[in-house]
Amino acid sequence: MKKLLVLIMAVLSSQVGCAQKTENKTEMSIQNSNSIIIQQLEKFKAQDHFVGDGQLYTGVQNPALRMSLNQKVADAAQAFIVIYQQKNEPTKAELLHVLAHGISQIDPDKLDTEDREQVATTFESFLDIVGLESSEGILNKWVYGEEISELLELDKH
Repeated sequence: MKKLLVLIMAVLSSQVGCAQKTENKTEMSIQNSNSIIIQQLEKFKAQDHFVGDGQLYTGVQNPALRMSLNQKVADAAQAFIVIYQQKNEPTKAELLHVLAHGISQIDPDKLDTEDREQVATTFESFLDIVGLESSEGILNKWVYGEEISELLELDKH
């Protein structure tokens, strides 16, 4: 009987150890994933997003405006970095909140259509980096305004 009890205890303790190892591996995997996302955001933050591409996009011609737009993109990137430093797995709602706040810092009415679309494309890159498939209408509302965005949504259905 005593041998059976020892055997049961040994089996149970090994199962607990395996579960803890699996949990630790999952946590390390998430931390590695966060580290990769943070590295991508740091690289993205340092880019000039409003220089002409030599083909279709001519870039923001006003140097002060271009610098301001790049700074606001960098600020949004930093906000994403902070959330990934603070949380193992940020929720979709948290990530969309950072996106919405970041793009709302830019007044679309002060930009021409081409630059407004470049801002939206730049913020769409954040979705790719953090693994979101959709901005849930945030980018459309910013580019086209509330009324047109609602019409676009109705047209989808």
